[in-house]
Amino acid sequence: MRHDAQRSIIHLLRRVDQCAAQLYSTEASDSDLTLRQLAILTAISQEPDLSQTDLVVKTGIDRSTVAGIVSRLIGKGLLERRRSPEDGRAYCVRLSKRGVKAIAGADRIYTRIEKKLLSGLPSGEANQFVSSLKSILSAQTN
Repeated sequence: MRHDAQRSIIHLLRRVDQCAAQLYSTEASDSDLTLRQLAILTAISQEPDLSQTDLVVKTGIDRSTVAGIVSRLIGKGLLERRRSPEDGRAYCVRLSKRGVKAIAGADRIYTRIEKKLLSGLPSGEANQFVSSLKSILSAQTN
């Protein structure tokens, strides 16, 4: 049995991801942050002092990519690295003052993108769609 590409959940999710990436590219044209860099900054803004291992778990980005992103964000002055308060042998990262400003601007970009992505749905359906995506992700990552 062949799957109709337009009905395949995998295909549809991939196409929505492509639309989101294109909207980000358009909305954030003056930003020098990639979507993955923004994911790292967002995770850290929600919970400071995360280790790189924590970031892998929270973002789903592989370990070596996270390490490279963290290094670049430290180089841009958006993150600060310090010894973990829980484990003096480990390092954790937190937003710098510049990073806090960057994430505030990113929140506005995210809001515009989300409004555009969900504009074809009535608000109740949009809320249910977001809730369903969270449930799917939670079931697959726990």
